[in-house]
Amino acid sequence: MNHRQTISKISKRLPRLKRRDVAEVLEVMIELWLEELAQLGQTVSVADLGKLAVEVQNIRSGGVVGRRNLKRVYVRFRPTEKFRQIVLVAYTKRGAAE
Repeated sequence: MNHRQTISKISKRLPRLKRRDVAEVLEVMIELWLEELAQLGQTVSVADLGKLAVEVQNIRSGGVVGRRNLKRVYVRFRPTEKFRQIVLVAYTKRGAAE
């Protein structure tokens, strides 16, 4: 599901909201999450879905002559147990149907 599809589905479920308003809410939400995740040690938690976090690791690279300090950036998603169970059930059903 992409951005446009998300807006469309939300608009269908909440017909009193215009697509433009839904799009604006999503854009503000993304902007807030990006600002939060850009700060060291911050996370974004979404109910029933999971936690998104960014971790930065400093690494020394190279030998004596070409020694450099690098930063490795990890984006981690830790799903909730509810999300894990929903995915497991969906893939189990899918596997049984094939």
